[in-house]
Amino acid sequence: MPEKEQPIIVQFAGRSLERKDLIWDETAVFFRVFRLEEGKDDDELVLLYESEAIKNHSHPQWGEFRLGTQDAADNRNRLLEVWVMYRDVDGSEGYIGKFLTTYAKMKYGPGSDNVYTVINEMKQQQKKNYENSGRMELVKFTDVSFFSFLDYIVSGTQLHYEVAVDFSSDESIATADQHRFDADLQLAIRAVGGILRDYTPNRLFAAFGMGAKTPPTFQEAHEFHLNFNIDPICRGLDGVIEAYRKAQSVVVPMKSAKFAPVVNSAIRLSLRSGFRGLHYHVLAIFTRGTPTDIKELSAAMMGASDAPISIVVIGIGNGDFSQLLKLAAKRKEGTRSCLQFINITDIIESGNSPAENRSRIAQKALRAIPEQMTDFMHAANIAAKPPIQFILDLVSFNDKSKNELREILSRFAAPLFSTVLRSSLIDLPAVPYIRLGRTAVSCAFGRRRTYTEETPQYLDVEIGARPSLTVRVPERCHSVLQTTREQYQRRLKERGLGK
Repeated sequence: MPEKEQPIIVQFAGRSLERKDLIWDETAVFFRVFRLEEGKDDDELVLLYESEAIKNHSHPQWGEFRLGTQDAADNRNRLLEVWVMYRDVDGSEGYIGKFLTTYAKMKYGPGSDNVYTVINEMKQQQKKNYENSGRMELVKFTDVSFFSFLDYIVSGTQLHYEVAVDFSSDESIATADQHRFDADLQLAIRAVGGILRDYTPNRLFAAFGMGAKTPPTFQEAHEFHLNFNIDPICRGLDGVIEAYRKAQSVVVPMKSAKFAPVVNSAIRLSLRSGFRGLHYHVLAIFTRGTPTDIKELSAAMMGASDAPISIVVIGIGNGDFSQLLKLAAKRKEGTRSCLQFINITDIIESGNSPAENRSRIAQKALRAIPEQMTDFMHAANIAAKPPIQFILDLVSFNDKSKNELREILSRFAAPLFSTVLRSSLIDLPAVPYIRLGRTAVSCAFGRRRTYTEETPQYLDVEIGARPSLTVRVPERCHSVLQTTREQYQRRLKERGLGK
C-alpha cells in the first residue's frame, strides 16, 4: 500500500509589507510556497500552495493551510521558497519579495527563529540603502502526524460508548437460542463497555433499539430508545443491560431491521458532543443478521467518515453477515475508514472463562479504534493539547491524605484501556507531578523537573476538598479556555477530585 500522506499545518502573518503605491494602493497581498528542486543546471520550483489575497499590507494574517510531508519534508532540510506577491484590482500581479525556510526550521514553532525578512533581489542590487520589503512570521506550525492516539487521550479526549441492539429475526426463535443470544449480547456489551467506560467520566451511555414493534401502538420501529425514555442515556453498563431486558420483554421482533436511522442519530450525537477534539464516539451495533438498507447504510457511513465516530458491528450467532463484511471492507477513496465488523461466534471459546472471552472480544472489537480516531483528528487538523499536571505540597499532607492521594494518582496513571489491548495500544504515561519547594517530581517515573511559578503555559486551579492539591491546566486547552470555573469544578467532582 502507498504511504499515507501526513498533513503539516502552517500559518503565516506579514508585517509592514511593501506597497505598490504609498497613497492610492488598492492591491491585495498573498504568497506562494514553492519546493526547491536542485537540478544540474538550474533549480526548479514546484508550487505547493497559494494563499488567499488580503487587502492589508501592514499586518495581514492569512488562514492556516496544509502541506503534505512528502512534499515539504521528504528531506528535513528541503528548502521551501516563499514568494510574497500583490494582486491589483485588474487582476495583474506584482512581486514584493521572497524568503527561504525549511521544515526543520519551522518545527521550532512561532518565535524569533521563524521571523523572516522579505527580500526583493532586484531592489537590493539597485538601491544602496535598501533593507527589506517587509517581514513574514510563522504564527502556527503543527505536524499532526506526530500526534498519536495516546497523545489525544492524555490531552483530555474522552471516548463515548453508544449501544444499539437489533431485535429482528427472520425466523421464529427457540427459547434456548434466545437465552444464548441474551448471554452473548450481555457478554459483548460488557466486553466493549468495560474498556471504554474508563474514558467516559460520567459513565452515561446512549442505548438504542431497532428491528422491533414497540408499545403502545406496536408500530414498526427502526430506531427507538432502549429505555423508552425521552433521553436514550442509561447509567452505567448495568443500566444498559437492564434497559435491554425490559425492552426485550415488551417489544415484538420484526423479520428485518434497518441500521441507517440509528447510525445517523449517533452521528448527530457525536457532532453535538462539544469542542472538536475533546470527544470521540464508538457506536457498537449488536445484530444476528444483515440489515435490509445496505445502500442507505453505506451512505450513512460516508457521513460518519467526517464525524468523530467509529462504528463496530458485532454479529451474534450463525446468521448471514456477508453483506456487512463487504461493507466494512469497502471504502470510497478520500474518506476515512470508520466501520468494522466482527462475529463473536468465531471469537468465543467454550473452554475459556467469561473474563478471557471478554478480553478476546474487546481486543477484536477495539483494535481499529486508535487508528480511526487519529485519522479523524489528522484530517480535521486537530492537535493534541498539553496534558493536565497535578502539583501538591507534601508537607501539609498527613498519612490519611497521602493514602487518598495515592488512590487519585493511581487512577490517572492507570494503563490506557487495559492489558488486553497492549498489542495495539500502549500504556498511559503518568502526568501527575509532586511539588517539593520549587521542584516537581514525576510520581510514576521519578523524573525531576524544574517548576517555575510564572510558567505562562499553565493555569493553577485549587481543588476545594483538598487545599494542598492544585491542578495545573494548560492555558491552550479548549476545555479550560472555554469553560467557566464552576463547570471546571463540576468536572473535577465527576472525576472524584472535587468537593
